[in-house]
Amino acid sequence: MWFCSTMGCILSSEALYDTGPTPSVSVSVVGEVYIYVPGFRAPKYVDLKGTLHGSISADLLSRLQQLRSQVLIALGKYTPASKSRRFRRPHQQDTPAAVHLEKALVNYLPVLLGFMTKGEKLTSGLFFEWTNVEDENKETSMGSVYYELLSVLHLLGVLALQEANTCLTPRPPAEGYSPKVTEDSKRNAIELLLKAASYLECALRAVLPNTPEDVKEKLPAALTESMLRAIENQALGHGIELQLGFAVDNVKASLAVKRRIACEHVKVWEEVSEKLVCAPLADGRREKYLLFVNWKLSEAKVGAYYFHGLILDEGYEDNMHAQAITCLRAAETFLKESQRIKVEFGNAEPMTKVPPSWGAIKYLSEKIPRDVLVRARLFKEKYHKEILPVATPQLPVFQLALKADQYNLPPIDPAWEKETGYEGRYNLDSDLPAFLVKRDLSRKENGPSELRRAQPILATPAMVQAR
Repeated sequence: MWFCSTMGCILSSEALYDTGPTPSVSVSVVGEVYIYVPGFRAPKYVDLKGTLHGSISADLLSRLQQLRSQVLIALGKYTPASKSRRFRRPHQQDTPAAVHLEKALVNYLPVLLGFMTKGEKLTSGLFFEWTNVEDENKETSMGSVYYELLSVLHLLGVLALQEANTCLTPRPPAEGYSPKVTEDSKRNAIELLLKAASYLECALRAVLPNTPEDVKEKLPAALTESMLRAIENQALGHGIELQLGFAVDNVKASLAVKRRIACEHVKVWEEVSEKLVCAPLADGRREKYLLFVNWKLSEAKVGAYYFHGLILDEGYEDNMHAQAITCLRAAETFLKESQRIKVEFGNAEPMTKVPPSWGAIKYLSEKIPRDVLVRARLFKEKYHKEILPVATPQLPVFQLALKADQYNLPPIDPAWEKETGYEGRYNLDSDLPAFLVKRDLSRKENGPSELRRAQPILATPAMVQAR
Protein backbone atom coordinates (compact mmCIF):
# COMPACT_ATOMS: atom_id res chain seq x y z
CA MET A 1 0.00 0.00 0.00
CA TRP A 2 1.46 3.37 -0.88
CA PHE A 3 0.97 6.39 1.29
CA CYS A 4 -0.17 9.68 -0.14
CA SER A 5 -1.98 12.72 1.06
CA THR A 6 -5.40 11.25 0.37
CA MET A 7 -4.89 7.54 0.91
CA GLY A 8 -7.09 5.56 3.19
CA CYS A 9 -9.31 2.58 3.58
CA ILE A 10 -13.06 2.42 4.05
CA LEU A 11 -14.71 0.11 6.55
CA SER A 12 -18.27 1.26 7.05
CA SER A 13 -19.78 0.02 10.30
CA GLU A 14 -22.96 1.56 11.59
CA ALA A 15 -23.39 -0.51 14.74
CA LEU A 16 -21.06 -1.73 17.43
CA TYR A 17 -22.22 -5.30 17.05
CA ASP A 18 -22.91 -5.55 13.35
CA THR A 19 -23.02 -9.26 12.58
CA GLY A 20 -23.37 -8.83 8.83
CA PRO A 21 -20.61 -9.33 6.27
CA THR A 22 -17.49 -7.23 6.64
CA PRO A 23 -17.68 -4.11 4.46
CA SER A 24 -15.40 -3.92 1.47
CA VAL A 25 -12.15 -2.00 1.62
CA SER A 26 -11.32 0.52 -1.07
CA VAL A 27 -8.32 2.74 -1.66
CA SER A 28 -8.05 6.12 -3.32
CA VAL A 29 -4.64 7.44 -4.29
CA VAL A 30 -3.95 11.09 -5.06
CA GLY A 31 -0.87 13.17 -4.28
CA GLU A 32 2.83 12.54 -3.95
CA VAL A 33 4.45 9.67 -2.08
CA TYR A 34 7.02 10.76 0.50
CA ILE A 35 6.82 7.67 2.70
CA TYR A 36 6.10 4.29 1.16
CA VAL A 37 5.32 1.11 3.08
CA PRO A 38 3.41 -1.79 1.56
CA GLY A 39 0.87 -3.80 3.46
CA PHE A 40 -1.71 -1.54 5.10
CA ARG A 41 -3.70 -4.15 7.03
CA ALA A 42 -7.24 -3.74 8.36
CA PRO A 43 -9.13 -5.89 10.89
CA LYS A 44 -12.34 -7.67 9.94
CA TYR A 45 -15.39 -8.20 12.11
CA VAL A 46 -15.15 -11.10 14.56
CA ASP A 47 -18.13 -12.40 16.55
CA LEU A 48 -16.43 -12.44 19.94
CA LYS A 49 -19.74 -12.80 21.79
CA GLY A 50 -20.72 -15.93 19.97
CA THR A 51 -17.30 -17.56 20.23
CA LEU A 52 -16.45 -16.70 23.84
CA HIS A 53 -19.94 -17.04 25.32
CA GLY A 54 -19.64 -18.81 28.66
CA SER A 55 -15.84 -18.52 28.81
CA ILE A 56 -15.75 -15.08 30.44
CA SER A 57 -18.33 -12.89 32.12
CA ALA A 58 -20.98 -11.13 30.03
CA ASP A 59 -19.73 -7.68 31.12
CA LEU A 60 -16.15 -8.35 30.07
CA LEU A 61 -17.28 -9.95 26.84
CA SER A 62 -19.42 -6.91 25.98
CA ARG A 63 -16.48 -4.62 26.75
CA LEU A 64 -14.16 -6.67 24.56
CA GLN A 65 -16.62 -6.69 21.65
CA GLN A 66 -17.27 -2.97 22.02
CA LEU A 67 -13.60 -1.96 22.04
CA ARG A 68 -12.78 -4.02 18.95
CA SER A 69 -15.85 -2.72 17.15
CA GLN A 70 -14.77 0.84 17.95
CA VAL A 71 -11.56 0.13 16.07
CA LEU A 72 -13.58 -0.89 13.01
CA ILE A 73 -15.77 2.20 13.26
CA ALA A 74 -12.78 4.54 13.65
CA LEU A 75 -11.08 2.86 10.71
CA GLY A 76 -14.23 3.30 8.63
CA LYS A 77 -14.27 7.05 9.34
CA TYR A 78 -10.58 7.45 8.58
CA THR A 79 -10.80 7.79 4.81
CA PRO A 80 -13.44 10.56 4.59
CA ALA A 81 -11.28 12.75 6.83
CA SER A 82 -8.17 12.02 4.82
CA LYS A 83 -9.80 13.15 1.59
CA SER A 84 -9.72 16.72 2.80
CA ARG A 85 -6.19 16.67 4.16
CA ARG A 86 -4.67 18.63 1.31
CA PHE A 87 -6.89 21.59 2.11
CA ARG A 88 -6.11 21.87 5.80
CA ARG A 89 -4.02 24.64 7.24
CA PRO A 90 -0.36 23.78 7.97
CA HIS A 91 -0.88 23.71 11.75
CA GLN A 92 -3.68 21.13 11.45
CA GLN A 93 -1.51 18.08 10.96
CA ASP A 94 -3.32 15.19 12.63
CA THR A 95 -6.75 14.49 11.21
CA PRO A 96 -9.43 13.86 13.86
CA ALA A 97 -10.11 10.48 12.27
CA ALA A 98 -6.45 9.46 12.62
CA VAL A 99 -6.42 10.55 16.26
CA HIS A 100 -9.63 8.62 16.96
CA LEU A 101 -8.28 5.51 15.26
CA GLU A 102 -5.07 5.60 17.27
CA LYS A 103 -7.06 6.11 20.48
CA ALA A 104 -9.36 3.19 19.64
CA LEU A 105 -6.38 0.90 19.01
CA VAL A 106 -4.60 1.94 22.20
CA ASN A 107 -7.81 1.48 24.25
CA TYR A 108 -8.19 -2.01 22.80
CA LEU A 109 -4.73 -3.15 23.95
CA PRO A 110 -5.36 -3.56 27.74
CA VAL A 111 -8.37 -5.82 27.32
CA LEU A 112 -6.63 -7.73 24.52
CA LEU A 113 -3.63 -8.41 26.77
CA GLY A 114 -5.96 -10.30 29.11
CA PHE A 115 -5.83 -13.18 26.64
CA MET A 116 -2.15 -13.73 27.46
CA THR A 117 -2.93 -16.88 29.41
CA LYS A 118 -0.52 -19.46 30.66
CA GLY A 119 -1.69 -23.00 30.16
CA GLU A 120 -5.30 -23.31 29.00
CA LYS A 121 -6.08 -20.70 26.35
CA LEU A 122 -9.32 -18.73 26.41
CA THR A 123 -8.85 -18.12 22.70
CA SER A 124 -9.59 -21.73 21.80
CA GLY A 125 -11.88 -21.63 18.77
CA LEU A 126 -11.44 -17.84 18.35
CA PHE A 127 -9.91 -16.60 15.10
CA PHE A 128 -8.82 -13.01 14.49
CA GLU A 129 -9.19 -11.93 10.87
CA TRP A 130 -7.25 -9.19 9.07
CA THR A 131 -7.06 -8.28 5.41
CA ASN A 132 -4.39 -6.60 3.32
CA VAL A 133 -5.83 -3.44 1.78
CA GLU A 134 -3.61 -3.92 -1.26
CA ASP A 135 -5.24 -7.22 -2.05
CA GLU A 136 -8.50 -8.21 -0.37
CA ASN A 137 -7.86 -11.81 -1.34
CA LYS A 138 -4.90 -11.83 1.05
CA GLU A 139 -6.80 -12.36 4.25
CA THR A 140 -5.17 -13.95 7.25
CA SER A 141 -7.14 -15.61 10.02
CA MET A 142 -5.31 -17.01 13.03
CA GLY A 143 -6.46 -18.28 16.39
CA SER A 144 -3.68 -16.52 18.27
CA VAL A 145 -3.79 -13.42 20.45
CA TYR A 146 -0.13 -12.83 19.56
CA TYR A 147 -1.19 -12.43 15.94
CA GLU A 148 -3.88 -9.94 16.95
CA LEU A 149 -1.47 -8.01 19.18
CA LEU A 150 1.20 -7.83 16.47
CA SER A 151 -1.42 -6.68 13.97
CA VAL A 152 -2.60 -3.87 16.26
CA LEU A 153 0.94 -2.59 16.89
CA HIS A 154 1.73 -2.83 13.18
CA LEU A 155 -1.37 -0.80 12.33
CA LEU A 156 -0.41 1.83 14.93
CA GLY A 157 3.03 2.12 13.34
CA VAL A 158 1.73 2.30 9.79
CA LEU A 159 -0.89 4.87 10.81
CA ALA A 160 1.86 7.13 12.21
CA LEU A 161 3.86 6.73 8.99
CA GLN A 162 0.85 7.72 6.93
CA GLU A 163 0.26 10.81 9.05
CA ALA A 164 3.93 11.74 8.69
CA ASN A 165 3.46 11.55 4.93
CA THR A 166 0.53 13.94 5.32
CA CYS A 167 2.74 16.40 7.19
CA LEU A 168 5.24 16.35 4.32
CA THR A 169 2.62 16.96 1.64
CA PRO A 170 2.62 20.65 0.60
CA ARG A 171 -0.64 22.48 1.21
CA PRO A 172 -1.91 25.49 -0.73
CA PRO A 173 -0.86 28.62 1.23
CA ALA A 174 -2.15 32.13 0.70
CA GLU A 175 -3.22 33.04 -2.81
CA GLY A 176 -0.37 33.87 -5.15
CA TYR A 177 2.24 31.67 -3.43
CA SER A 178 3.45 28.19 -4.33
CA PRO A 179 2.69 25.26 -1.99
CA LYS A 180 5.32 24.59 0.66
CA VAL A 181 5.93 22.53 3.77
CA THR A 182 6.56 24.56 6.90
CA GLU A 183 9.28 23.74 9.43
CA ASP A 184 6.59 23.01 12.00
CA SER A 185 5.13 20.41 9.65
CA LYS A 186 8.55 18.78 9.28
CA ARG A 187 9.04 18.69 13.05
CA ASN A 188 5.60 17.15 13.47
CA ALA A 189 6.57 14.57 10.86
CA ILE A 190 9.70 13.66 12.86
CA GLU A 191 7.59 13.15 16.00
CA LEU A 192 5.21 10.89 14.09
CA LEU A 193 8.09 8.92 12.58
CA LEU A 194 9.57 8.35 16.02
CA LYS A 195 6.14 7.27 17.27
CA ALA A 196 5.90 4.75 14.42
CA ALA A 197 9.35 3.39 15.25
CA SER A 198 8.42 3.02 18.94
CA TYR A 199 5.29 0.96 18.18
CA LEU A 200 7.21 -1.35 15.86
CA GLU A 201 10.10 -1.68 18.31
CA CYS A 202 7.60 -2.70 20.99
CA ALA A 203 6.28 -5.45 18.73
CA LEU A 204 9.83 -6.69 18.16
CA ARG A 205 10.87 -6.48 21.81
CA ALA A 206 7.81 -7.44 23.84
CA VAL A 207 5.58 -9.56 21.61
CA LEU A 208 7.42 -11.37 18.84
CA PRO A 209 10.00 -13.11 21.12
CA ASN A 210 7.13 -14.63 23.14
CA THR A 211 5.11 -15.71 20.13
CA PRO A 212 4.97 -19.53 19.76
CA GLU A 213 7.07 -20.88 16.91
CA ASP A 214 4.09 -22.48 15.18
CA VAL A 215 2.40 -19.07 15.10
CA LYS A 216 5.54 -17.33 13.81
CA GLU A 217 5.71 -19.74 10.90
CA LYS A 218 2.20 -18.72 9.78
CA LEU A 219 2.51 -14.93 10.21
CA PRO A 220 1.94 -12.81 7.10
CA ALA A 221 4.98 -11.08 5.61
CA ALA A 222 4.11 -7.71 7.18
CA LEU A 223 4.40 -9.14 10.72
CA THR A 224 7.66 -11.07 10.35
CA GLU A 225 10.73 -9.91 12.26
CA SER A 226 12.62 -8.82 9.14
CA MET A 227 9.72 -6.73 7.85
CA LEU A 228 8.94 -5.10 11.20
CA ARG A 229 12.62 -4.21 11.62
CA ALA A 230 12.81 -2.85 8.09
CA ILE A 231 9.84 -0.54 8.64
CA GLU A 232 11.18 0.56 12.03
CA ASN A 233 14.52 1.52 10.48
CA GLN A 234 12.73 3.17 7.58
CA ALA A 235 10.88 5.44 9.99
CA LEU A 236 14.20 6.46 11.53
CA GLY A 237 15.66 6.93 8.05
CA HIS A 238 12.97 9.42 7.09
CA GLY A 239 13.55 11.23 10.38
CA ILE A 240 17.30 11.53 9.72
CA GLU A 241 16.52 12.79 6.21
CA LEU A 242 14.52 15.63 7.75
CA GLN A 243 17.31 16.32 10.24
CA LEU A 244 19.79 16.63 7.39
CA GLY A 245 17.47 19.10 5.70
CA PHE A 246 17.44 21.24 8.85
CA ALA A 247 21.25 21.08 9.02
CA VAL A 248 21.63 22.12 5.38
CA ASP A 249 19.37 25.12 5.94
CA ASN A 250 21.22 26.13 9.11
CA VAL A 251 24.20 28.38 8.28
CA LYS A 252 25.68 27.65 11.71
CA ALA A 253 25.81 23.87 11.14
CA SER A 254 29.39 22.73 10.48
CA LEU A 255 30.51 20.36 7.73
CA ALA A 256 31.32 17.78 10.40
CA VAL A 257 27.74 17.86 11.69
CA LYS A 258 26.30 17.58 8.18
CA ARG A 259 28.63 14.69 7.33
CA ARG A 260 27.73 12.81 10.51
CA ILE A 261 23.99 13.11 9.86
CA ALA A 262 24.49 12.13 6.21
CA CYS A 263 26.55 9.05 7.18
CA GLU A 264 23.91 8.03 9.74
CA HIS A 265 21.39 8.39 6.93
CA VAL A 266 23.33 5.89 4.82
CA LYS A 267 23.72 3.44 7.69
CA VAL A 268 20.03 3.25 8.55
CA TRP A 269 18.93 2.77 4.92
CA GLU A 270 21.53 0.03 4.47
CA GLU A 271 19.95 -1.74 7.44
CA VAL A 272 16.52 -1.37 5.82
CA SER A 273 17.88 -2.93 2.63
CA GLU A 274 19.46 -5.84 4.53
CA LYS A 275 16.25 -6.64 6.41
CA LEU A 276 14.08 -6.31 3.33
CA VAL A 277 16.09 -8.97 1.51
CA CYS A 278 15.01 -11.46 4.20
CA ALA A 279 11.35 -10.40 4.22
CA PRO A 280 9.01 -12.97 2.58
CA LEU A 281 7.22 -10.44 0.38
CA ALA A 282 5.48 -11.33 -2.86
CA ASP A 283 7.53 -10.58 -5.97
CA GLY A 284 5.53 -7.52 -7.05
CA ARG A 285 5.50 -5.89 -3.64
CA ARG A 286 9.15 -6.76 -3.05
CA GLU A 287 10.22 -5.12 -6.33
CA LYS A 288 8.30 -1.93 -5.60
CA TYR A 289 9.55 -1.66 -2.04
CA LEU A 290 13.16 -2.46 -3.03
CA LEU A 291 13.06 0.33 -5.62
CA PHE A 292 11.91 2.77 -2.95
CA VAL A 293 14.62 1.67 -0.51
CA ASN A 294 17.34 1.80 -3.21
CA TRP A 295 16.13 5.26 -4.19
CA LYS A 296 16.41 6.51 -0.61
CA LEU A 297 19.74 4.74 -0.07
CA SER A 298 21.17 6.37 -3.20
CA GLU A 299 19.98 9.79 -2.03
CA ALA A 300 21.59 9.16 1.36
CA LYS A 301 24.92 8.31 -0.29
CA VAL A 302 24.73 11.53 -2.31
CA GLY A 303 24.88 13.64 0.84
CA ALA A 304 27.37 11.42 2.68
CA TYR A 305 29.95 11.38 -0.13
CA TYR A 306 29.47 15.07 -0.86
CA PHE A 307 30.09 16.29 2.69
CA HIS A 308 32.85 13.70 3.23
CA GLY A 309 34.53 14.96 0.07
CA LEU A 310 34.36 18.58 1.23
CA ILE A 311 36.00 17.67 4.55
CA LEU A 312 38.73 15.64 2.84
CA ASP A 313 39.42 18.58 0.54
CA GLU A 314 40.34 20.66 3.57
CA GLY A 315 43.02 18.16 4.68
CA TYR A 316 46.79 18.37 4.23
CA GLU A 317 47.76 14.70 4.04
CA ASP A 318 49.07 13.04 0.90
CA ASN A 319 46.54 12.44 -1.87
CA MET A 320 43.83 14.04 0.24
CA HIS A 321 42.58 16.19 -2.63
CA ALA A 322 42.55 13.15 -4.92
CA GLN A 323 40.36 11.30 -2.41
CA ALA A 324 38.13 14.37 -2.10
CA ILE A 325 37.49 14.66 -5.85
CA THR A 326 36.78 10.90 -5.95
CA CYS A 327 34.12 11.31 -3.25
CA LEU A 328 32.55 14.26 -5.03
CA ARG A 329 32.38 12.31 -8.29
CA ALA A 330 30.80 9.40 -6.38
CA ALA A 331 28.20 11.81 -5.02
CA GLU A 332 27.42 12.96 -8.55
CA THR A 333 27.12 9.35 -9.73
CA PHE A 334 24.72 8.46 -6.91
CA LEU A 335 22.72 11.60 -7.67
CA LYS A 336 22.12 10.44 -11.23
CA GLU A 337 21.38 6.91 -10.02
CA SER A 338 18.85 8.14 -7.46
CA GLN A 339 17.02 10.13 -10.14
CA ARG A 340 16.87 7.06 -12.37
CA ILE A 341 15.61 4.76 -9.59
CA LYS A 342 13.05 7.40 -8.55
CA VAL A 343 11.50 7.25 -12.02
CA GLU A 344 11.53 3.44 -11.98
CA PHE A 345 9.83 3.42 -8.59
CA GLY A 346 7.07 5.73 -9.81
CA ASN A 347 6.44 3.62 -12.93
CA ALA A 348 6.53 0.24 -11.15
CA GLU A 349 3.16 -1.35 -10.43
CA PRO A 350 1.20 -0.06 -8.72
CA MET A 351 2.12 3.25 -10.35
CA THR A 352 2.93 6.04 -7.92
CA LYS A 353 3.25 9.80 -8.14
CA VAL A 354 6.66 10.76 -6.80
CA PRO A 355 7.31 14.27 -5.47
CA PRO A 356 9.77 16.75 -6.95
CA SER A 357 13.14 17.10 -5.25
CA TRP A 358 12.83 18.71 -1.84
CA GLY A 359 14.82 19.16 1.36
CA ALA A 360 18.48 18.20 1.43
CA ILE A 361 18.45 16.39 -1.93
CA LYS A 362 17.17 19.52 -3.67
CA TYR A 363 20.07 21.50 -2.23
CA LEU A 364 22.56 18.78 -3.20
CA SER A 365 21.22 18.40 -6.74
CA GLU A 366 21.91 22.10 -7.27
CA LYS A 367 25.32 22.20 -5.58
CA ILE A 368 27.02 18.97 -6.66
CA PRO A 369 27.26 19.42 -10.47
CA ARG A 370 28.73 22.89 -10.06
CA ASP A 371 31.11 21.94 -7.24
CA VAL A 372 32.40 18.86 -9.05
CA LEU A 373 33.12 20.92 -12.15
CA VAL A 374 34.96 23.65 -10.23
CA ARG A 375 36.96 21.32 -8.00
CA ALA A 376 37.89 19.00 -10.87
CA ARG A 377 39.37 21.98 -12.73
CA LEU A 378 41.21 23.08 -9.59
CA PHE A 379 42.55 19.54 -9.10
CA LYS A 380 44.02 19.48 -12.59
CA GLU A 381 45.67 22.85 -12.05
CA LYS A 382 47.12 22.43 -8.54
CA TYR A 383 47.00 18.80 -7.47
CA HIS A 384 47.51 16.84 -10.69
CA LYS A 385 50.50 15.05 -9.16
CA GLU A 386 48.30 13.35 -6.60
CA ILE A 387 47.29 9.78 -7.39
CA LEU A 388 43.58 9.08 -7.65
CA PRO A 389 42.52 6.13 -5.48
CA VAL A 390 41.47 2.92 -7.20
CA ALA A 391 38.35 2.63 -5.06
CA THR A 392 36.08 5.24 -3.56
CA PRO A 393 37.17 6.11 0.01
CA GLN A 394 35.07 4.52 2.72
CA LEU A 395 32.62 6.63 4.64
CA PRO A 396 33.11 7.06 8.39
CA VAL A 397 30.73 5.09 10.59
CA PHE A 398 28.70 6.75 13.34
CA GLN A 399 26.18 5.43 15.82
CA LEU A 400 22.62 6.57 15.19
CA ALA A 401 21.79 9.60 17.32
CA LEU A 402 18.09 9.62 16.48
CA LYS A 403 16.22 7.11 18.62
CA ALA A 404 12.58 6.63 19.47
CA ASP A 405 11.32 6.62 23.05
CA GLN A 406 10.44 3.12 24.22
CA TYR A 407 6.76 2.25 24.07
CA ASN A 408 5.63 -0.23 26.71
CA LEU A 409 2.51 -2.31 26.57
CA PRO A 410 -0.16 -1.09 29.00
CA PRO A 411 -1.23 -3.11 32.08
CA ILE A 412 -4.01 -5.66 31.69
CA ASP A 413 -7.48 -4.22 31.95
CA PRO A 414 -8.56 -4.53 35.63
CA ALA A 415 -11.78 -6.18 34.49
CA TRP A 416 -9.84 -9.37 33.79
CA GLU A 417 -8.71 -9.70 37.40
CA LYS A 418 -12.35 -9.83 38.49
CA GLU A 419 -12.94 -12.93 36.39
CA THR A 420 -13.75 -16.00 38.47
CA GLY A 421 -10.91 -18.50 38.48
CA TYR A 422 -8.23 -16.21 37.02
CA GLU A 423 -5.60 -13.96 38.51
CA GLY A 424 -3.00 -11.62 37.11
CA ARG A 425 0.64 -12.63 37.04
CA TYR A 426 3.58 -10.51 35.92
CA ASN A 427 6.79 -11.63 34.26
CA LEU A 428 10.11 -10.94 35.91
CA ASP A 429 11.18 -9.19 32.70
CA SER A 430 9.37 -5.85 32.55
CA ASP A 431 9.51 -5.90 28.75
CA LEU A 432 7.19 -8.89 28.59
CA PRO A 433 3.43 -8.47 28.90
CA ALA A 434 1.55 -9.70 31.94
CA PHE A 435 -0.64 -12.75 31.60
CA LEU A 436 -3.52 -14.52 33.32
CA VAL A 437 -3.37 -17.90 34.95
CA LYS A 438 -6.02 -20.01 36.63
CA ARG A 439 -6.12 -19.58 40.37
CA ASP A 440 -4.93 -22.49 42.45
CA LEU A 441 -8.14 -23.10 44.37
CA SER A 442 -6.45 -25.64 46.63
CA ARG A 443 -4.05 -23.00 47.92
CA LYS A 444 -4.97 -21.52 51.27
CA GLU A 445 -5.08 -17.78 50.92
CA ASN A 446 -4.20 -17.11 54.59
CA GLY A 447 -1.93 -20.06 55.15
CA PRO A 448 1.80 -19.75 55.86
CA SER A 449 3.98 -19.05 52.89
CA GLU A 450 6.68 -21.40 51.68
CA LEU A 451 9.27 -18.94 52.92
CA ARG A 452 7.82 -18.91 56.45
CA ARG A 453 7.62 -22.69 56.55
CA ALA A 454 11.28 -22.86 55.58
CA GLN A 455 12.40 -20.74 58.54
CA PRO A 456 13.81 -22.50 61.65
CA ILE A 457 11.37 -22.97 64.55
CA LEU A 458 12.20 -20.89 67.62
CA ALA A 459 11.92 -22.57 71.03
CA THR A 460 9.19 -21.25 73.33
CA PRO A 461 9.03 -21.54 77.17
CA ALA A 462 6.25 -24.10 76.88
CA MET A 463 8.43 -26.26 74.62
CA VAL A 464 11.34 -26.05 77.08
CA GLN A 465 9.10 -27.01 80.01
CA ALA A 466 7.76 -29.96 78.02
CA ARG A 467 11.27 -31.23 77.56
